[in-house]
Amino acid sequence: MPFLNDSSAAGRCTLRPLRRRGAVAAVVVFAMALTACTSRASADSSQPKASGKVGGTLTVAYSSVPQTLDPAKTVQNNSLYQALAYEPLIVRKSDGSLAPGLATSWQYVGNDNTQLQLQLRSGVKFSDGSTLSAQNVVDHFQYVLASGGQFAPLFAGDTFTATGPMTVIIRTPKPNPDLTTLLTQDDVVGGIISPTGLQNKAKLGTQTFGAGPYELDPSATVAGDHYTFVPNPNYYDKGTVHWHKVVVRAITSPQATLNAMQTGQVDFAVGDASTLDAAKRAGLTITMTPLLWTGVTLADRDGAMSKPLADVRVRQALNYATDRTSIASALFPNGGKATAQLTVPSGYGYDASLDNAYPYDTAKAKQLLADAGYPTGFSIKIVTADYQSMNLVAQALAQQWQKVGVKLQITDRANANQYTTEAFGAKYPAFMTIFGQQPIWTEGPSLFLPSALFNPFHSASTDLQALYDQAAKASGDAKTSADRQVEGFLVHQAWFVPVVTTGLPYYATKKVTGTSVSPKAPLASIYEVQPAQ
Repeated sequence: MPFLNDSSAAGRCTLRPLRRRGAVAAVVVFAMALTACTSRASADSSQPKASGKVGGTLTVAYSSVPQTLDPAKTVQNNSLYQALAYEPLIVRKSDGSLAPGLATSWQYVGNDNTQLQLQLRSGVKFSDGSTLSAQNVVDHFQYVLASGGQFAPLFAGDTFTATGPMTVIIRTPKPNPDLTTLLTQDDVVGGIISPTGLQNKAKLGTQTFGAGPYELDPSATVAGDHYTFVPNPNYYDKGTVHWHKVVVRAITSPQATLNAMQTGQVDFAVGDASTLDAAKRAGLTITMTPLLWTGVTLADRDGAMSKPLADVRVRQALNYATDRTSIASALFPNGGKATAQLTVPSGYGYDASLDNAYPYDTAKAKQLLADAGYPTGFSIKIVTADYQSMNLVAQALAQQWQKVGVKLQITDRANANQYTTEAFGAKYPAFMTIFGQQPIWTEGPSLFLPSALFNPFHSASTDLQALYDQAAKASGDAKTSADRQVEGFLVHQAWFVPVVTTGLPYYATKKVTGTSVSPKAPLASIYEVQPAQ
C-alpha cells in the first residue's frame, strides 16, 4: 500500500502531489515534496530478496498524524493508516502494475473510457464479519461522494451501479482512462468500507472496518502517537500477511526518525534529503525514485498582472535564462536532475527529447526578450514557501535571470498556508512550485486546465484542451503518444519553468526487505514490506 509522507513532499498531488482536483492539489504540492514519482527507480543493489517469512513486529515511522481514520474523509498523506486495514478494489504494486484486490477483474466497456466494469471477489469477509457485495461497493462510493472529502471531487458526476451480486459498473460523464488507478490504495477511497462500518459512520474516525490484511487494535493505540495493527482474522489471503503486528509511530522530525532507526526503534520510514547522507553512513537500505519537479509556475499567461508573461517569447526566454544543471548540482546533489519538462524519466508523458528543450543560453533569452519588446528586461513578482528548498531555487533563479535583465522580486513566506493562499489566489503573477508527477488525466484538473488549482488565472487553450481530450480517450501506444503531445504543448508554450526533479527516499534497516519503488509507483507499498532473510 502507499507510503506517503508530507514532510517530504505537491498527487497524486507536489505542494504529489501528489491535487487531482480542488483540495487535493494542496496536498500534492506539500505532500509530495514528494510525490512526483519518478526517474528510474534506484533500488539499493544490496537489498535482500523477499523471504516469505512472517515476522514479529514491523515498526514504521510516519510524519503525518491522521485527524481521522475514515477513508472517505482522510487525506492522501495519511494513506498508510487506511492501506493496512482497507483492501482496495485494485492493488498498485511496486513495479507500477495493477493487480486484483477486492476486484478480480475489470475492463472498460466500449471504446471511449467512460464505463468501467468490475467483477468482485466472492466470499470476502470484512474484519467485522460482514460480507462484500456489489451493493456494498455502490454504498461505499455514495458515502465517499456525500462526505465531501479530498477524493470526492475525483468521482464527481460518476454513477455506480450494481448490475449483479458481484458486478459493479462505474460510468463517468467524460472519458477517464485512469479510473483504475483511482481505485487503488494510492487514492485511499479505493479501499472499501464494510456494510457494518457504513451503518456506524461515527465510528469510522477511530476504528477500522475494512477487508485488508490488518485491523486497528484500539487498546494498543494512542491517537497522535502510535497506531497498532494486528492481522485481520477474516483476510482472504492470509499467506500475504507478513507481520504479526505493525506499529505506526507518528514522528514529525526527520532527524528524530533517523535517530530512531539507528537505535533499532524503527524498521522502515520515509527519509528526507536533509538526512540522506547520514542514512547512508548508518548503513540503512535506501530506495528512491525521482518523484517531484521543482520550478516556477508562470501563472499570469494573459498578462493581467504582468503584461510580459502574456508573450510566449518572454516565457521561453525565462526558460533559456535558467541554468538548470548548476542549480541541480548545487542545491540537490543527492539525486537532483535538471529537467525542462513536467514529468520524470519513465513517467507519464515523458519525452526524452524535451529534457533539454531549453539549453542554458542567455544570448537567445535576450534576443527573445528584445523581439517581444523588452530589450532591457522587466521586473516580475514571485511568491515562494520557505520549504523543501523552493526559496533557495528562487534565489538562484533571481541571480540567473538578472543576467538577461529580468528582476525577480521574491516574497518568501515562512508560513506555508499564507504562501498557498497567495499563490493559488492569483495574488502573484508567478509562484514557486513543487509538483508530483501524475497521470495526464489527473494532472490536468490539478495543474493546467482552466479550473486547476495551479492555474489561478484560469488560462485556457483550445489546442491544449483538444490534446487533453484526445489523451483521455486513448489507450495503449496511442495514449502514450497523446500524453507526450500534452507534455510537449506545456513545454513549448512555456507555461512553467521546470528546473529539477528530485526523489523521495525510503529508509529500511536490514530487518526488512520489499521496499522497492518505480517510476509509476513512487510510493512504497506497505503490503510488500517483509522480513529479510
